[in-house]
Amino acid sequence: MMIIQAIGVTSCLGGPKKQCAHAAEMLHHEYVGATNPELQFQWHMLHPDNKGSQASQLIRLNKTVSQFSAMCLTSRAPFLVVGGDHSCALGTWGGILNALDGRSQLGLIWLDAHLDAHTFSTSPSGYLHGMPVAALLGHTDKKLAGFYPSNRFVAPQNLKMIGIRSYEKEEYQLLQQHGVAITFSKQIDNLAELLITTVKQLSDTCQYIGISIDLDVVDPQDAPGVETPVGDGVKAETLIHAISNIRQMKKICALEISEFNPENDIHNKTLHLMKRLVDEFFQGQIHQ
Repeated sequence: MMIIQAIGVTSCLGGPKKQCAHAAEMLHHEYVGATNPELQFQWHMLHPDNKGSQASQLIRLNKTVSQFSAMCLTSRAPFLVVGGDHSCALGTWGGILNALDGRSQLGLIWLDAHLDAHTFSTSPSGYLHGMPVAALLGHTDKKLAGFYPSNRFVAPQNLKMIGIRSYEKEEYQLLQQHGVAITFSKQIDNLAELLITTVKQLSDTCQYIGISIDLDVVDPQDAPGVETPVGDGVKAETLIHAISNIRQMKKICALEISEFNPENDIHNKTLHLMKRLVDEFFQGQIHQ
């Protein structure tokens, strides 16, 4: 029996709503008493400490997430991270970067309706969940830099943005200046083939590859329970099929899922989608 390390970030401090803080615990509950003995998780639930300002809580939480992420990487088996809002990515991938030796590179596939590449200087809302990509690239203002628990960054050529359909010009300009590859939702003909090709490309230069899924990459008809829904997204079955096609590819080190908002969900449709994505990905890992 394989024990999968799972980090639950029970916080939505980086976004405007608080319900997504319950995502990891709800997913954990889905697995309690599950009939499949092969898929077992060791959960590490990480909570804000509720001390001081919201900003100081986020800074400490991101650091803790990064420490657990670095620890999980050393097990040399793919692990799971469940947010919370997408600012958890600062800790997830910052921690992995901290754990790499000087010669290793991290490739990151970012599936999202949004670019998440603002800084506090450009963000209309000021919420951290719209900024992790800028921080991971090392493009921060002084305030944003304080939230990022690493001094290492993802190389622009190793970041692939997929499913984008809602953004501000400042974010787009930043990513264009850095040469980050962006595949807009309307450009996707075959997501499974695209992900396979992307993983293969990153494998040429990267020793580790991460998958970060904001559930709003999925069309709201299939995933209504998200923080910031955007129409004309990827179909749920298309994403599940695509994940099943890359799950056994070498070098993938972690799967991150974020932005589930149970308050917006309908008949647990999005919760069940989240579980199916996890099932598809990790069932492939245990049969390698």
